[in-house]
Amino acid sequence: MKAKLSNITIVLTITSILLLTGCSRSRAPEDKPVTGDEFTTLKREYADVLALEGTSKSEILAIARILRAHPEIAIDRTAASGEYCFKSSTGTMVHFAAQPERTLEDVVYELDASGLIAAGLDPTRMKQLPELGQMTPGVWYFLAKGQLDPHHAHAMSGPTIAIAVNVK
Repeated sequence: MKAKLSNITIVLTITSILLLTGCSRSRAPEDKPVTGDEFTTLKREYADVLALEGTSKSEILAIARILRAHPEIAIDRTAASGEYCFKSSTGTMVHFAAQPERTLEDVVYELDASGLIAAGLDPTRMKQLPELGQMTPGVWYFLAKGQLDPHHAHAMSGPTIAIAVNVK
């Protein structure tokens, strides 16, 4: 019973967030109220979120609050790389695979290497960032300024280091 009430609370919370953030359009007077089919669709689309409890639930809600406040930091790179990019600042990004079961690059962190190079990092001693899907998890890679980043499908404006994580 407690889990059922928790799920109902989560569904109501997500519905409220969607309505407050403008993720669903405003209802015109001629629009019909939300139907059971729409509620079923909402539950299906957010099933992964609704299943979360404890710290996992709190973490995803913290991320949702950041994205709600700054939706421009969410970048859809699924066409280029099959990833979503969370660009928290210039030169600091984390990529999440849309289909992690199809890659060893479930999560890829990319960071501006300028400060590290100034502090003595020798990028010639690092492996060069390979093509998409070819990273070895746990290995740091380097991408020189102006070289094509396979996770973005465009050249980077500064030197970049990257590491992939296979969460499986």
